[in-house]
Amino acid sequence: MTTSSSDCRGSHPFSRSAIRRIGCISTSRADAGIYQPLLRALAGEEDRQVFCFAGGTHLSDDFGHTIGELRQLDHVEIIPVEHYRPGDRPEDVAASAGHAVIQFADALAKTKLDLIFVLGDRTEMLAAALAALIHRIPIAHLHGGERTAGAYDDQCRHAITKLAHVHFPSLSEYAARLRSLGEEPWRIHTVGALALDAIKDFKPEPATRLSQVTGVDFTGPTFLVVFHPETLAEAPPEAQVKELVDALRQVDANVLILGANADVGRAAVDRSLRDFARDRQNVRLLPSLPAAHFYSCMAHASLMIGNSSAGIIEAASFKIPVVNIGGRQTGRVHPENVINTSTSSDSIREGVKLASAASFKSKLMRLANPYGDGRAVDRILGVLQNVPDRQALLRKL
Repeated sequence: MTTSSSDCRGSHPFSRSAIRRIGCISTSRADAGIYQPLLRALAGEEDRQVFCFAGGTHLSDDFGHTIGELRQLDHVEIIPVEHYRPGDRPEDVAASAGHAVIQFADALAKTKLDLIFVLGDRTEMLAAALAALIHRIPIAHLHGGERTAGAYDDQCRHAITKLAHVHFPSLSEYAARLRSLGEEPWRIHTVGALALDAIKDFKPEPATRLSQVTGVDFTGPTFLVVFHPETLAEAPPEAQVKELVDALRQVDANVLILGANADVGRAAVDRSLRDFARDRQNVRLLPSLPAAHFYSCMAHASLMIGNSSAGIIEAASFKIPVVNIGGRQTGRVHPENVINTSTSSDSIREGVKLASAASFKSKLMRLANPYGDGRAVDRILGVLQNVPDRQALLRKL
């Protein structure tokens, strides 16, 4: 991976930044763990006030009430934003995003920020970015320029790109896509994947302790399963997950399953996986896990199965084989630990067989994660010291 403070500053005049009040939008467990290294670094800087607006599923008991993990951050003011609407029909998800515009706008009006970070591609993240734009708050976008062809998150990500004013893509390939979308080169700074900063010096919990936390015996062969609805697939979610369950029935290992994101079709996915876990003592389904537990699971698991971005971006740092199912992650750069399969149970079983082979695992011992070196925070902080003034940021060509 090639990283730099800026892909191309061009001729834009940079001056020392007056950014003092910084916020971030967090809407699920997925981004909460990723943000933490950045939030800790920002909160540790003198004369900076740091805010985290926690919306989406963070306040839902069905998803593990994950706002508690954010509240453990020192010197970061956590602002709850109630907007999530239960239900997984298209009209439910759209209503939740629509309400998010209103609620985030109200929260932002009371805070007076100099800059706000948004991450990724969720519908509610797009809603929050729209609210920030209308408030004339410069937006810094993490993980822009990526492709996930199997989900409508892809279009949300590119829409956020056009709303944002500073871009922190993870790879130079993604920076090139941002330029092709018409973003000015001086706004684009390739920094690597922020999640790798948390993983760089991470020490996993002992397997015995992890077994107590999850209810799954991590001292033996264990598979970690994270599967979300493929929202642009022709097959309905219940058909997608049926193939996965059929494959899991043949697995001779302990299985830890994490609940799906708040996407259209989530209920069918979770229902099928819950039915599979019921009456099987070596299978457990949890709605969520804190980042430290989740990373410990990746460190101790025999392999990972599903279609989560964590399997594409973070898993390589743990040298864990990943069986990536279907097209949800199509378009992202896939490290060599990833084995792509179709959604059919036969294909998934073949992927598991290949991923479990000693010859495949031995090849991963020298694997370097292409998504970065764990120094994204340093690069981001360096950029923030020299961004243009507010008006220069807000006026886009």
